[in-house]
Amino acid sequence: MFKDNSSLYFLFKDVIKEHFIRREKLLSGIKFYRGQAPVLLLLEEGRGLTQRDIVKQLKLKPSTVTLILRRMEKRGLIRKEKDEKDKRFSRIYITEEGKKFVDKLKEVFEILERDCFMGFSEEEKDLLREFFKRIRDNLRKLNEESGVSKKCGSC
Repeated sequence: MFKDNSSLYFLFKDVIKEHFIRREKLLSGIKFYRGQAPVLLLLEEGRGLTQRDIVKQLKLKPSTVTLILRRMEKRGLIRKEKDEKDKRFSRIYITEEGKKFVDKLKEVFEILERDCFMGFSEEEKDLLREFFKRIRDNLRKLNEESGVSKKCGSC
């Protein structure tokens, strides 16, 4: 099974590696720290979230989220406001600068998707989408059963 680099495992691993390289190249013009993009995309929905909300939804360590938020606030990508109902908590909102950043990210993601799937027919992309969903669901189920998904610090 693993004696040959053409196994599904090695091909999938190579796809992930090449995707990462291409993504990093496309994102090199946008100055950001790893982890900021998922937080901004989450905050883009407009409803203020607490730090705890972000930790739970992105399955990151609280200390990681603290660092990400501190850097983002310093750059003017987010703002914190005291919760109206409970002053012990702050709600985090995306700023106009953060929205501009999200727009750039989405442009990069569109380019990356186009690059990855050039030459694929719509039917092939639909089929691949279904395969990816099945792979994701298989792994998600196994991770949830073993508790791994709750400990993911870099997802």
